[in-house]
Amino acid sequence: MTLIQMSQCRLERCAEMVCMNRNKSIPVELGKSLFETIPDGVLFSNAHYLLDSTFSDYTNPVAKVEFDSLDKTWHLSIPSEDDESQWVPYPFLSQSHDLTAIMREIEKDPKAYFW
Repeated sequence: MTLIQMSQCRLERCAEMVCMNRNKSIPVELGKSLFETIPDGVLFSNAHYLLDSTFSDYTNPVAKVEFDSLDKTWHLSIPSEDDESQWVPYPFLSQSHDLTAIMREIEKDPKAYFW
């Protein structure tokens, strides 16, 4: 998988918007959305805070978006229920040619899989 610089910038901008939109409408007690770049994608996490702290107590990975250059699609994965270090395809939208559709699914979380 290789992601060109322009697509990487678009991905990061979309991930930032997803986190910003979620964080402004969710109380800190329920956790805050974060993302970090990984090779050819981004990893979303949910940071949990103690009530009297400004620092995260722990974070859970919630979703991973990666670009597959062979078939030119975006893949959405979630942590396995059995082993959080293993990733499995998101059952409702595991891949798409449209990055916006993937990001919308993560932000809205209609099936309560991510947040």
